[in-house]
Parts: sequence; C-alpha cells; structure tokens
Amino acid sequence: MKNTIKSFAMGAMLLAAGCHEPEELIPSTVGAGLNSVTAQFASGEYKDDAQARFTATVSADQERIVIDIPYYFPESTTNQVDITAMRVSASLDDNCFLTPKLGTLDLTQEHSFTLTRADGSTKKITITGNVKKSDKCLLETFTLPSLGLSGVIDQAKSEVSIIALGELAPAKAEYQLSYHATISPDPAAEALDYNEDVKLTVTAFDGVTKKTYTVKKNVPGKTKSGIREGSQKNLFVSETFKQQWGMSGTLNYTMGVMGDYLVVCSGESEAVYVNKLTGVKAGDVNMNGIDLKNGTNGGGAIASDDAGHLVMCTNATAGMNMEFYTLDDVRGVPQHKLTWKNTSGGRMGQHISVRGDITGNALVTVNCWAWASPANWSSFVRIRVENGVWGEPEKVTIMDCGKWNGGNVDVEYLTTDTSGPYFKASYSTNGLEWIDGATDTRVAFIDKGANDGNSNFSNVSCLYFNGKPYVAVYGGSHFNYSATRAMMFDASDRNAFTGTFDDTAAKYYYSTPKYLSNLAGTASCDVLLCQSADGYFLYLYWLGGNTGFVRAEQFDCIEQQ
Repeated sequence: MKNTIKSFAMGAMLLAAGCHEPEELIPSTVGAGLNSVTAQFASGEYKDDAQARFTATVSADQERIVIDIPYYFPESTTNQVDITAMRVSASLDDNCFLTPKLGTLDLTQEHSFTLTRADGSTKKITITGNVKKSDKCLLETFTLPSLGLSGVIDQAKSEVSIIALGELAPAKAEYQLSYHATISPDPAAEALDYNEDVKLTVTAFDGVTKKTYTVKKNVPGKTKSGIREGSQKNLFVSETFKQQWGMSGTLNYTMGVMGDYLVVCSGESEAVYVNKLTGVKAGDVNMNGIDLKNGTNGGGAIASDDAGHLVMCTNATAGMNMEFYTLDDVRGVPQHKLTWKNTSGGRMGQHISVRGDITGNALVTVNCWAWASPANWSSFVRIRVENGVWGEPEKVTIMDCGKWNGGNVDVEYLTTDTSGPYFKASYSTNGLEWIDGATDTRVAFIDKGANDGNSNFSNVSCLYFNGKPYVAVYGGSHFNYSATRAMMFDASDRNAFTGTFDDTAAKYYYSTPKYLSNLAGTASCDVLLCQSADGYFLYLYWLGGNTGFVRAEQFDCIEQQ
C-alpha cells in the first residue's frame, strides 16, 4: 500500500512539473468594438415602424455619438418628434459590451457608457440625439397647368426643361419640393415668363442648404432606347396605405393613373386619389352611388388607359349583367359606358386592363374566373374600342398556358394590335407568360423563383417606354409567409424570356422579397406600369391588400453627360 501511494504521489509531481500557467487568449485583430447605434420611438404608433429607425455609424476613435432624428416624422407630416423616450440599441463586435446596458433613453441628454472590447481594453463614450431639420432641397416636379406643359427635371444639371416650340404666355406653376422646403421666387404665386431662362432657388427646411434651378424652354435629349441606367428612384413607400388614405374596403384593390394622381379602388364604392409622386392623399372620387361589388362574392376593378382616362367594371357572375364606367377627371363622376350580360361561363371583374385611348382606339381586357366549376380556366374577355365606340365583348381562350381556377389572374396587351404579344400571370401558375396574340398560344415563360411557392403572382402590366417593351409582375402575400415582391422585365428579346424570377436574363428590376405573418385584409393586389405624358419618365406602382403595402418607383430616359 505504501509503494502504491508513493507511486501516485510521484506521478502527481511529474504532472505538475509538466504544466505551465495558461496564456491569456487575445484576438489577433481587434475591431472598433462598436459599429453603430440606432434609436427608435419607445411608444406611439411608429414604435415598430421599420422607417422609424435612426442610425449613427461609429468610427474607431469616436467618443461622442450623435444620432440624428428628423424634426418631423413621418417627414411628410408636421408631427414634431419627441426624443425624450427613445429605445436605443447598438451593433457590437463579438465579445464586446457596453456598461451600463442600453435601453430607453432621453436623447435630449448626454449619456455616458463604457465600451469593453474583446481584448479587454475599455473606452468611454457618450450617446445623445439631435433633432435635425431636413437638408433636402430638391425641386421634384414642375408643371404649367394653364399651358398644359410639364417640366422635365435634370437633377444633375439643376435644369428644368419646358418642352415647347412656340411663344409661351406668362403662367403660374404647380410644383413639388422636398418636404418643408421653400422656393423663391414662388412660381405658384406669380405668373412668370418662361420664354427666357428663369432661376428658382429651393431652400431646405434647415434654412441653409440651397439649390438653384434654371427653367428653360427646350427639348432634352433621350437615351438611345429604354431606361437610362442608374435612373431608378423610389418615390414613396408605405406599409399602412389603408390607414393613411382612410380606406375601409376589403374586397379587391386595383389602381390606375390619371394625370398627376394615382387612383386606388377597394372594389366597392370607395376610390381615393393621391399624388402619384408623393403618395399624399388629395381626395376621394365621387362614385355617385356606383358600387362595383357583387354582393359579398367579389369586388370590381379599375384601370387607366394610356391617355389618362379611367375604366371601371363591376364584378359579375355568369349570366349576370356586367357594367362598365369611365372617368375623365378625378374630380368628376363616373359615366356609364356599357352593359353586357356575362356569357363567358365564369365570374368576371377581378382585374381589368386597358391599352390605348378609350376616346379613340383601345383594347379592354377583363379576366374571367371560376372557382371549382368549371376548373382549369384559361379564358378572358376582350373589348375593342374604335373611334371611342365600344364593341361587343368577345371571349378569348389561351392555348398551352398555365391554367387557373380562381379570380387571381391578369392579362394585358402590349399594344392595341390583337395579333401582337400580350402577357398573363395567374395564381396557380405563379409565373409570367408571353402569349402570341396571332395564335393566342403561350410562346415563352418565366417560372417562379425558388422561394415563391404558395405566392400570388397574378398581376401584370406592360408598355413601350422610349421604344423598348417592359413588363412588370407582382406577387402579393396570399398566405402567411408567401413571397411578396415586384419585378420588371425587358421584353425586347423573347429568347431571353426564360428561366425563373431569380435567374432570368430578362429581369431589369426586382424588389426585396418579404415573407410576412399575420396578414389582414384581402389577397387582392395590383401592379401598374405607366409613363409621363412627355415620355421622359416611367413609373412602377404595386399594391397589396393583404399586406397594406404600396410602393412607387420612377425611372427616366433623359440623356445625361
């Protein structure tokens, strides 16, 4: 027993002799530790708004961090912010921390913290806020309504081109500025002579930042064809458009553009119009007692033609009379245009599209649908308008296309030539289909993307812009966690119209997909491509009834140096 104990003791001594004090592990590189600090409202209606997150980026040697917060929020309102209770968070490198912990702070005050980095070093920092008046000073739109002219704005050159050849009478202007900016002289207050160059100075809300524009009578050049690369600009976005615009309908959201306004209808007797460049509500359309819905079974639809007129249709089951109306001014009332007994065999009116000018020549398409019976639907109804006279609706059946068995389908012609191409999107197919109008047969197809299953890509819009064809598709959230995203494709080459939404060579623009839960409303949605009357600007709008999303993007073809 003694020998055993002695052996154990010697082994322990040898083991102890072979050990060293462990060295402290220090990272080979140590970053700044603190990368950014973000503040958002701790309470109120905007506390969870993704747009209401204000971030200050932090440099390695920075000790005082100031978070700029706009004077008004949303910026389009006169809601002055209160920063006495802001929820503050930080982006830290691994193994770095702040003491004390961040939380709800009064950002009118200075708050001291200790930053401990991964190597154990510390640094004192302070965090505070700054209510900042906007330094934006853009002239965003410019029109001369009495002369029927719109100015084309080149922000890079600070020039506004009035496209006119003859002598111009003095005129007052209408314009849009950056929020809370001012302009001098005010062209809305006095009639100015635009036969000679006019200088207009826009001063930002901060009272310091300024930009002077030259308004001149000329015709700016255009790019060789299509959209100018790099011209994309977001005009507005909202995730609560129903509340913002005071809309209560739930059946079927569709839209159209009339002059300076985007018109949105909920499929019943409710339609609003908002500024198409800012999204600010301007008024309600007087529907004069007209209701587009079909009982509780479905809502009717609206669409605009290429000349700024609006077409409306009721939702009608098979054998039921379907009514069509037109509207020439957002401040007018709809005028009855046509009554047609629905002989298609299915319910109609969830989507309507118009190509051309309904006061001259146009094509109106209305999408048919049936739920369960008859299943596998592949038809729509087409109405030719010639010299302002509406013809008899005719049923068209598409061959070899993805079929649908619900109302979520959209068809739109590229031109008024029925032998030319048109495009179709539907819920069951969830892709974008190119149809040959001469044979009414599918000839090209872009399939849904890898994460687009169970979505609702049933909204399509197309047009020629600066000599090049474009087509847009939108998928709204049909079920929880299904994709909602908009895409625009260059339709110049049919051979490129293949692949999927993720990898097709035809894709020109796409929005970031969102996958949401807790949807509320209706699965109806819409997408709209349109252009300014002068042909210099292309607008892409999309809207989802289930999500409450609306977004507007602008592109142009202005030739720039």
